[in-house]
Amino acid sequence: MKRKAKRALPREPNKVRESSKTLTQIHDGMGTSMPPDKDVLQIYFDQKGEAELTEKFFNEHDSRGWKTPTGGTIYNWKVCAAEWIYNHRQEVKRMFRQSPFYNESL
Repeated sequence: MKRKAKRALPREPNKVRESSKTLTQIHDGMGTSMPPDKDVLQIYFDQKGEAELTEKFFNEHDSRGWKTPTGGTIYNWKVCAAEWIYNHRQEVKRMFRQSPFYNESL
């Protein structure tokens, strides 16, 4: 005897309290809200150990209108920030290696 498939009723979207609804629209936590809030940026950079760079990152990208150097639109600020932090760390390493006090034997 064959079993009949149950027909599922369409689910209603989860009800969200009005106060948290606006909070999730502004800070989705995924990095897609553009431009990002400075508080969220501060938390992200603090987690990455580069809290002092938050203002510099925000000002640099805000002056460009949250566009890439080639003029493309930034859709996810977290990807952009991660790349920016990586490039900054590489620059610090390069400057350290060029220092007259650098010694490879250590």
